[in-house]
Amino acid sequence: MRAPLLLCAMLVIAFISNAQKSSLKFGEIPMEDMKMTVYDKDSSASAVILYDYGKAYVSATSVAANLVFERHVRIKILKKEGLSWADVGIPLYHSGSTEEKVTSLKAVTYNLEGGKIVETKMSKDGIFKEKFNRTINLQKFALSNVREGSIIEYSYTVLSDFLANFPNWQFQYTIPTRQTEYWAIIPSFFEMQRYMQGYLSPTIYDVKDKNQADYFEKSHHWVLDNVPAFKQEPFMTSVDDYVSKINFALAYINFPNQPTEEVMGTWEKLTKNLMESEGFGKAVTGSNFLKKQVEILISGITDPMQKVTILHQYVKNTLEWDGTKDYYADNLKDVFERKKGTSGDINIALASMLEKAGFNVDMVLLSTRDHGFIRKQYPMRRQLNYVVCRVHIKDEPIFLDATEKFLPVNVLPERCLNGEGLLVSKMNFGWVNLTPKVKSKSTINANFSLEDGTSLKGSISLTRNGYDAQAARKRYQDKGKENYFKDFLSEKTWEVETSTVENIDSLQKDVKETHVVSIDDQVSVAGDVAYLNPFATAQLIENPFRTETREYPVDFGSPQEKIYMCKINLPDGYSIEELPKSKVFTMPNNAAKFQYSVSQVGNMISVISSMQINKVLFAQTEYPMLREFYNQIIAKQSEQIVIRKN
Repeated sequence: MRAPLLLCAMLVIAFISNAQKSSLKFGEIPMEDMKMTVYDKDSSASAVILYDYGKAYVSATSVAANLVFERHVRIKILKKEGLSWADVGIPLYHSGSTEEKVTSLKAVTYNLEGGKIVETKMSKDGIFKEKFNRTINLQKFALSNVREGSIIEYSYTVLSDFLANFPNWQFQYTIPTRQTEYWAIIPSFFEMQRYMQGYLSPTIYDVKDKNQADYFEKSHHWVLDNVPAFKQEPFMTSVDDYVSKINFALAYINFPNQPTEEVMGTWEKLTKNLMESEGFGKAVTGSNFLKKQVEILISGITDPMQKVTILHQYVKNTLEWDGTKDYYADNLKDVFERKKGTSGDINIALASMLEKAGFNVDMVLLSTRDHGFIRKQYPMRRQLNYVVCRVHIKDEPIFLDATEKFLPVNVLPERCLNGEGLLVSKMNFGWVNLTPKVKSKSTINANFSLEDGTSLKGSISLTRNGYDAQAARKRYQDKGKENYFKDFLSEKTWEVETSTVENIDSLQKDVKETHVVSIDDQVSVAGDVAYLNPFATAQLIENPFRTETREYPVDFGSPQEKIYMCKINLPDGYSIEELPKSKVFTMPNNAAKFQYSVSQVGNMISVISSMQINKVLFAQTEYPMLREFYNQIIAKQSEQIVIRKN
């Protein structure tokens, strides 16, 4: 939001907080830091943030007010993998013709040459701006002459007219931080809510009150020392959900002698504004140029579900998603002319076509998994970054997203499965669960004969359903048939006679592929005894959960099911000496289940292995049992069948 133009007399002279400055002077680099080759508190670190300082405050005059954010960063590059820290992006919010701007940018690289510290200033050619999404541009810059052993240092100031965008501060990154410090100077006319996240406690937190002529301000001061690197764990949502961070939400502005100005408002108010905006609600009910095309597409169709399917498929085939996550739309006529757009462009176009077909359409605003979960107590637009559609057919809610060409009606992309979404329409308001409608499921059927006592010959059929089918279709489209098979077989030593695939273009059917093969590495022979591994593929070798403890929840996104069925026919002259024992392992409340069985009928051995993850989200307290669940699978699937040549 923009600051009011008229402020009371007490703000005639600009005020800038006199809070503590950065404790490091730019350019004064200790020799011990230059000579550092390994960070003593994390020898695996590719780089270490030596110092990260930030300060945010309000600067105001009689005609304007803006936010000021100052930052000073110093980083030691220790390994080649750490060089990426020399490429920096500063997010800048913009609305209309107004944009946040960067001033006082300074960036220097320091290298040790001949026992002396040599400075390299950043080239102006290394500074550029690029679009991130509809409301954020990135001011990017790249430091010069950076190599292993370098120290990089930069500082800048961001000036913003958007008082609601009080800067959050991240204390923790994917590399360790020796010290991080933040000052948030909040004037009394700001009604600010704040919340801390993560598992780290500040080394220092204090609040200093300062009385001005007609107001006072609070200076919040945080310092964290020796912050460990954030270690991403398997099956997590956004890192931003869990890193240690302080977040701010401006609720009201109470300038003296001025009406109270609501900033954060409510979700109801936010949705009302969206429904009245040109790029959202009016784009759905307007865009009348689509009416003729809708009439052509559904002419003669009476079944509502068939109408929805036709319109959904039309938008998927006509508009290509550019990868940008958004919930606003450009002029839809322009979108259809360029045949490409953001998620907002595409799904609002779908909603408009559904509306022209006579459906009552709800929009569902959400935050994708990589954007972080929504804190419903803070009704802020910046928590949202995506939109999908919902219609009702025979009282059943049908969710629609036309960005993914290989997902059918009523199946949202996995990126959308992130808790709840905000329902927005003229008729409905509220929160809806974004529960997955399908699993990530694969079924493998293997039929082999043991030949010459050393090799397995036969066929392997893989059937993929739900999100596994979507992934297979996407790989097939991106790579083509030849490379699709080549990638699947690349780490296998199979001799392949033929490979076929079915139903790639039929979204309502499972993707099925079949390979006729000969496999020589599943049998090991010692004299008259042979050890047979029945898992020609899909054997779980390593536990994805390696650590004994877990800091964060485990989020699979969607239910998982992996089934492996194998039949092996033994030739005459062989007998079975030992079979693995059958086993069932179930977590409480059937959250996960593993079944393994081996049976024999004559010369035929049958093996069935089934793993189900029925619950999507596991708390940290459930982690030890989940980890043991995977250990049980690995142990059981590693057991071999012992056969003997008579």
